[in-house]
Amino acid sequence: DAIVYPQFGCFVSKQTGNTVVFAVAALSHQGPHPAASTVSLPAIATSFGLFIADVFITGQLANFLSAVRRKWWLISTSMFQCALIAIAAALLYQLPDASHALNGLGLLTITLLAFSSGARVGMVRALKITDITTAMATAAWIDILIDPKWFAPPTENRGRNRRVAFLLCLVIGSFIGAAAHAELGPGFAVILSLVTRLLATAVCVFGPRDVSGEIELVDSVSVA
Repeated sequence: DAIVYPQFGCFVSKQTGNTVVFAVAALSHQGPHPAASTVSLPAIATSFGLFIADVFITGQLANFLSAVRRKWWLISTSMFQCALIAIAAALLYQLPDASHALNGLGLLTITLLAFSSGARVGMVRALKITDITTAMATAAWIDILIDPKWFAPPTENRGRNRRVAFLLCLVIGSFIGAAAHAELGPGFAVILSLVTRLLATAVCVFGPRDVSGEIELVDSVSVA
């Protein structure tokens, strides 16, 4: 999102943001007090629609195959996400029009990234990792601040530790993505996103699993 929003005027993971800015974009030129909006209505609609479509497709397919926590499913889904991101990066590097939201190549880039994000968020949410909200920082911030064990030592509050780690990664990743976009362009920034996704896939590949082939969970949290 730190890459896509400044480039295309939409989000590919944070659909709360898309929901709000969709209304802003739709009515930005209406009435006596038009909004000074830089968002793109076609880009938002494309991102939201493809994100929702992929969450539904991959989520229901995982349910049908009884594969939500299966290692092979997590690995194959992650590789699918990586492939989509790689194609998007190639488009941004090779075709200048792919970096503009108001043409077909730009919308294709958004489609690839939104579809990838939908698969990722749907996969993680299906694991019921309640401490990590994936695409929504607000809930994690609130859960940390109202935690009755806020002052407990690290060994006694793993949920708080995971939320803090999640938010730190989100903030650091956002700054890195924004800096890469500003200094080296969207193509390089998307490649950085691909590298992090490949690392996550490697964790799934080498992570432990139980005898049923499922990724092992500890206190409702996947260790892979």
